[in-house]
Amino acid sequence: MKSLNPISQEERRKRIQFAVGMAAIDGGKPTAFTQNLLDQYEKGEVTTSYLKQAIIEKYARAAH
Repeated sequence: MKSLNPISQEERRKRIQFAVGMAAIDGGKPTAFTQNLLDQYEKGEVTTSYLKQAIIEKYARAAH
């Protein structure tokens, strides 16, 4: 499958590690849903825009 994201997989991996690390400072860790999206992002299967929108939609619904 062709990557949707021009950023290298290694760069995407570093970005994920940074984001997860920042969340861990406050005691957070990705849910299974979010981890699945992060895995897709790392492989270049989804964009950051899609990742963000999917997370917002999932957790905005959960908050209501």
